[in-house]
Amino acid sequence: MQGMFHTMNTPPDLDAALAASHEQPIVIFKHSNNCPFSARAQEQVANAKHDLEVYGLVVQYTKELSAAIAERLGVEHASPQAIVVHEGEAAAHYWRSEIQEDTLKEKVASLKRS
Repeated sequence: MQGMFHTMNTPPDLDAALAASHEQPIVIFKHSNNCPFSARAQEQVANAKHDLEVYGLVVQYTKELSAAIAERLGVEHASPQAIVVHEGEAAAHYWRSEIQEDTLKEKVASLKRS
């Protein structure tokens, strides 16, 4: 599979991400552009993006969208945060040092098998 990174800025971008999750599991990645934890997490996600569909947003610029993600998926906001979404629902979520390339890939692979 060839993955891709999609930037999210608006509610329609979230709608598109959730729709895509009905085709295959996706990862929503929320991060800050000035946080050391986010920098490390971003590196892990960057390594995984070739194998996963990642939808990312910078929380400082998309506060309303970040809140909408939390509300629609029922996952409390955190940053950095990676939410694995399958069939429009949060299947798993990770934050800070929990965000690891292998962890994301393994979770997505397990959802594809189920």
